[in-house]
Amino acid sequence: MAEPLTLAPPAVFLLVASVAALVLPRRAGHAVGVSAGALVAAWSLAVPSGTHLSVSLFGFDTVVFQADALSRFLGATLGYASAVAVLYADATDAPRGQVAVMVAYAGAGVGAVFAGDWLTLLVFWEVMAVGATLLLWHAGGDAVPAGYRYAVYHEIGSLLLTAGVLLQFVETGTFLYGGGVAAGLPALLSGLGIGLNAAFVGLHVWVPDAYPTPHVAASVLLAAVTTKVGVYALARAFPGGNVAVAWMGGAMLLVGVTLAVLQTDLRQLLSYHVVSQVGFMVAGVGLGTGLGLAGAMAHLQNNVLYKSLLFAVAGVVAVRTGDENVKKLGGLARPLPATFAAFVVAALAISGVPGSNGFVSKGMIVDAAAAANRDVLWWALLVGSVGTVLSFAKFGYYVFLHGDPPRDRAVRETNARGIAAMALLAIPCVVFGLFPSLQFAVLPGAPAAATPFTFGQFQKAGAILAVGLVAFAVLRRPLGNIPVVPDLDSVYRPVGRVSQETTVEIVAGVGAALDRGVVRVVDRVADWATTDRAVERSLHERVASSVLRLVLALVGFLVLLLVST
Repeated sequence: MAEPLTLAPPAVFLLVASVAALVLPRRAGHAVGVSAGALVAAWSLAVPSGTHLSVSLFGFDTVVFQADALSRFLGATLGYASAVAVLYADATDAPRGQVAVMVAYAGAGVGAVFAGDWLTLLVFWEVMAVGATLLLWHAGGDAVPAGYRYAVYHEIGSLLLTAGVLLQFVETGTFLYGGGVAAGLPALLSGLGIGLNAAFVGLHVWVPDAYPTPHVAASVLLAAVTTKVGVYALARAFPGGNVAVAWMGGAMLLVGVTLAVLQTDLRQLLSYHVVSQVGFMVAGVGLGTGLGLAGAMAHLQNNVLYKSLLFAVAGVVAVRTGDENVKKLGGLARPLPATFAAFVVAALAISGVPGSNGFVSKGMIVDAAAAANRDVLWWALLVGSVGTVLSFAKFGYYVFLHGDPPRDRAVRETNARGIAAMALLAIPCVVFGLFPSLQFAVLPGAPAAATPFTFGQFQKAGAILAVGLVAFAVLRRPLGNIPVVPDLDSVYRPVGRVSQETTVEIVAGVGAALDRGVVRVVDRVADWATTDRAVERSLHERVASSVLRLVLALVGFLVLLLVST
């Protein structure tokens, strides 16, 4: 008989709360959303490992909920992040419908990390993609086409992952995780499908395309869920590590941080740092050691905290000034002291400065690379860390320290709820940095192998900080003159447009020829059946109309298919 805890998987709490947020008065609905996230976090830490719920899904035996060290850790992380994001949404006057979608999206992410098999994970994977797409569409404007592209990109990833999972089923006869995906084609397809969600280099363009466009509160939550669930899925797919995955992590770090340094839009800069920081996690998973996994998961949780905080800071700046371009901002430390303090904590954390949580988790991954004798990867992690310091020196200097606040509007600090949301993200960044044992107590992998407070760790962190600050001082003027730097979407989108136009022309030509052929057949049938011209015209019009509708439907389908490939 199932224990009481198995009767209510944690995703249910958030999915029910999303309905409440939609139908209740705004403030009450937001309170339910915050409470549901907090409940999921507490529940995830309290539920015993091994608790599970098995059912039949689509005729297959599946485990729709399973608690182990990895899922409990991720569930607590996502639950906490969703609670804070909803509080921040309330502070920034996010509409009720958007908050409902935010809570449902977080619920899908929690459902994915507690899934006990690939089939269940795929179901929540799709729901998560739908939720993120709706969050983008809800914002309107530039977020609408970004939402369409997001949906197409993630449908490609879902198809690849589905193909890999089906091949895995053929190989093993089960959808259960077991020892990871089978080598060969199942591993390749699953890795690419998961890699799209995790923002592998070449598959990453959806992140800087989508994350800067929606309501600022939506960006806070988006940064905390999709890519992190992707890292979790990689850990399930490759529990023993994978060399190619480790190298991909290093590439993500270097490419992401390079493009981030060159950005002038705040959320665009932060979006590229999503790619970069996830690269640390992917490298840790790919190394396949206990310390590598522990470092990856610690960095995942730490990144959720400080990256959500950075997006919250950027949101306050955007809302209070009406601008997100660093070239048009400045001097905001005076009118936005609480926001500036939150930025300092987050910037120190993402830069890996001692006393912050980022210092601990980055050190774990760097040490794991050294222990595995991956010298090139070790250097990539250090160089990427220098670029991170440079990026946030640029962010802080231009937004908060350099110049004067805008004179065309009075810039005021965010309200108490916004400050509380940022504090709830900032405090753990410091606590986990000073007392890492609190995080290690629930961390999967081998955190006991970590040595965060050795002289060598302080030496590396100090050197990275010094080089990054000097690099910013030297490159500050040249960076200010760099124009917009194109990414791979500058290739994808023109190819998609050409494919679309070509497809429309071809299908329209085929449809016209088909229509002419049908008209001739109809004319002959009408001549043979009756001489009544009215009947002939009526039949002709009905058939032609039906053919036209069929052709238009075919055009739409093929356009979507070709643009998405």
